[in-house]
Amino acid sequence: MPDRGGPVWTIVLAAGGGTRFGGRKQFFDLGGEPLVAHPVRAAWAASDGIVVVLPGDGDSDPDGLATPGVLTVPGGASRAESVRAGLATVPRDATIIVVTDAAHPLASADLYRRVIAEVRAGADAAVPGLPLTEVVKAVRPEPEPGGTERLVAGTSLVRETHRLVQTPHAFRAELLRAVHAGAPEAVEDSAMVTAAGGRIVVVPGEPANIHVTTPDELAMARLLLTHVRQMRSEGEPDEYGTGRVRAVR
Repeated sequence: MPDRGGPVWTIVLAAGGGTRFGGRKQFFDLGGEPLVAHPVRAAWAASDGIVVVLPGDGDSDPDGLATPGVLTVPGGASRAESVRAGLATVPRDATIIVVTDAAHPLASADLYRRVIAEVRAGADAAVPGLPLTEVVKAVRPEPEPGGTERLVAGTSLVRETHRLVQTPHAFRAELLRAVHAGAPEAVEDSAMVTAAGGRIVVVPGEPANIHVTTPDELAMARLLLTHVRQMRSEGEPDEYGTGRVRAVR
């Protein structure tokens, strides 16, 4: 199997405007530092360098990111443009490129290592995924009298053959650059790799690696972080990525 032993670089996407959140959530406080500082720290444990993609207006450059090995660049108007801004800064000798976002601040360093290990072993890309524990249905809007709408449920997904995919994602560097070369737009990079015929391996995700989209989810992330720090202070291993439940005292 291939051993892609060259440099690993991580792109941390933090250029969003936070429309759904009501502000740029990547700079909101989480445990005494901005949200974006957490994925930067976790990625450092598995990376040779990091590029943080920030809003293009230059208004936000949080403390703690301008350190050796961490580069900052302005992002674009879309996610794909921001990824390409990061790719343009990653050195050409990188063999593996990880793409993550500030909205997943609690991914552990071990999760970064695991997706990277799959690409080193020969996969074109690797993503973390969680099994579906609820029914996921297709829905469609149905017009109501008075110009309102309600949602009507349709078919259900087969839970056994679907996963909720989180970040970080790891990619074979030359393939990630190739799929972006034509400047396409996509929801996320692994979809572009799939469309190009790439093989993407799914590793177990982490239940606490929540996607912070709303203020309520930020409050949940703060509770989870407090719990993790308590375990560390007591000398216990981090369990937030294992799915094990520990009673809150």
